[in-house]
Amino acid sequence: MHDIAFVQNIMKQVEDSENVKEIFIEVGDLSGIEADHLKEHLEEASGWKVNAVTIKSKIVCNCGYVGEAKVKERLHDLVIFSCPKCDMIPEVLDGDKIKIKKVVYI
Repeated sequence: MHDIAFVQNIMKQVEDSENVKEIFIEVGDLSGIEADHLKEHLEEASGWKVNAVTIKSKIVCNCGYVGEAKVKERLHDLVIFSCPKCDMIPEVLDGDKIKIKKVVYI
């Protein structure tokens, strides 16, 4: 299950994870997992209160388009996307990562 890999990676990055009360994360729209699924699995595995928000993608394309990507398909841990203007593969500026924004300890 790919969700476990995301959860394990986050838990490894958090220092003193046994004393965590709450965590705030940003989940990019192109990261390969939806924020609500990550929240659910992370809460189950860690016992932490998890606040997860989705961050929209931001791309730049050779055609001049700058903005949100067109998502063609969402697979288990892969998002297939393109430029909504020309349908080519753009450069991702934001929205493809999961970021730990804040950790609250007991």
